[in-house]
Amino acid sequence: MSTETELRLTERWLALEHEAIWVLALVGARFPDLADTARQDLAAHRTTRDRLSGVVESLGGRPAGPRPSYAVTDPRDAAAARALVQDVESRIAAACVRLVAVTEDKARDRAVRGLRTAALGQVRWGAEPEPFPGLD
Repeated sequence: MSTETELRLTERWLALEHEAIWVLALVGARFPDLADTARQDLAAHRTTRDRLSGVVESLGGRPAGPRPSYAVTDPRDAAAARALVQDVESRIAAACVRLVAVTEDKARDRAVRGLRTAALGQVRWGAEPEPFPGLD
């Protein structure tokens, strides 16, 4: 496995963490009943973002920052807001699966933990558990 591949896939995961933070802030601000869960998940995603930024740097990359906004559907109700979070968690799970497939040791362990966290996040936001999260 090349460092370039690991770097590219880690950068993809980092970009999704930025998006998750943006989505969770949006959901928490617009839906008071979801605010506590969004706040807790925001803290976890920020921690992951910070760790992944360090990983990107250690692999010789330059961590990208968040975009000003993301092309997401404006959630009109709590169900749509939950679906929005489920979607980004699903995409994070898929990014982690790709890393699991091409990494070893600490990098693979990190990706497996990320996959588990994303799968649990999907369920916490109302998705049905999947037998193999991240695989479509």
